[in-house]
Order: sequence, then structure tokens, then C-alpha cells
Amino acid sequence: MNGAGVTRTIANRIDSDGNVDWRISLATLDGSARFSQFPGVDRILVPVDNLSVELRAQDGHLVAHPIVPAHFPGDLPVWTTDIVRPTNVLNVMTRRAACRATVSVATHSRRVTPAPTHLLICATGQWRFSSASLSTQTLLPMHGLWLDGRREEIDLQSDALDSRLISIAIESVER
Repeated sequence: MNGAGVTRTIANRIDSDGNVDWRISLATLDGSARFSQFPGVDRILVPVDNLSVELRAQDGHLVAHPIVPAHFPGDLPVWTTDIVRPTNVLNVMTRRAACRATVSVATHSRRVTPAPTHLLICATGQWRFSSASLSTQTLLPMHGLWLDGRREEIDLQSDALDSRLISIAIESVER
């Protein structure tokens, strides 16, 4: 955001030339503002508070609903309108020439096989995770687990029907 909010980087990967291949951040949107443009970057925005965020672009608009991924290209001018109170959003940005991200939301217990890079972020409720090599741990809201190069299946257990876990799988693209 161009000075109209606060962005905190959660995780990123920078290549040997200093280019950001991917970045995951948490931003607080506070009022109407224009998003920074990032040519060659795909963006996924997930509102993590219980508010929708309306995104506008020259060719229309997109409503990002709470805990639902909204996709848009970073090349385009995009702005928010009608933000009535500070709202937190998770941003996933990937450089198209290097990688791609798949963002999904788990609503019930499941088993996942991690992508080469995989982040799990608890949005609501509590989630317990374990695997053959990881002892059982609990994720609380806005806490996460970063898995890099792990291939064993991870068991995820939610504690309530309204629990939500954001899964971010990042894979390299063929060059």
C-alpha cells in the first residue's frame, strides 16, 4: 500500500539476483487507497478480519470476502474504497517468471502433502498439526507454520466448526 496502511512481511524468497520470487505479508488497510503496482507479479489477497474488501480497477471491481482468496494481477492499478475501519489482509505475491501460488482455506480436519514451499496460517479457531517427524503442535489465530522442502504428509485437526486455516502452496515454474 502506498502509505495508506501498514505492511509487515511474514516470509519471502529472494533469488541470487536480488529479485523477490515470492512474498507473503500482512497489511492493515485504513481507508481508501491505491495498491502498489508490481509488473510481472500475481497477487492473492485474503481478508483475515470479518470484513469484505472492495477492490476496484479500470475494468471493474472485485469483492474480497472474509477468509476467501481474491486473485488479481499486480500489473494493474487497483485501489480500495469504503474501508470503514482498519482491516487486516493477507497478501501473497509471486513473480510469474519464477513461481506460482495456490491459496486455499481449510474448514475441517485434513491431511496435506506440502508443496516445495508451504505456509499454513491459522485464521480462526485453533489447528493442531503433526507428521511422522513433527510432534503435535497447536496454531493459534494469526500464527503459522512454514514448511520448506518437506514432503511428508501433515495431519491438520481443527478445534471447532468455524475454524479456518489458510494454506499457501508455492511451486517453481518451468523456465
